[in-house]
Amino acid sequence: MNQDLFSYSESIVFSLCKEIEFIKIRSKNIHSSLKTCHNKSLSKRLKIELDKLNENRLKILSISESMFKINSKDLSLEFLLEITKRSNSFQQI
Repeated sequence: MNQDLFSYSESIVFSLCKEIEFIKIRSKNIHSSLKTCHNKSLSKRLKIELDKLNENRLKILSISESMFKINSKDLSLEFLLEITKRSNSFQQI
């Protein structure tokens, strides 16, 4: 049973890490597009998407912090928390 729980936990951490990476890459692409975009409606849609990505990043940050508080000795949780915090720089408009 403990092995199942451990695998499940590792799966969650891995999924959240992948999601943060997606958010980081997509945010970077949106920022790049916004610099060259001259269409107001497209710019508006891109900014809305960027806001949604930031909301998701903040949710993952909250989850990461909660999980880390429960088990601060788990390196995978520490890693998740660190990359989530670092992803903040890509969210700034």
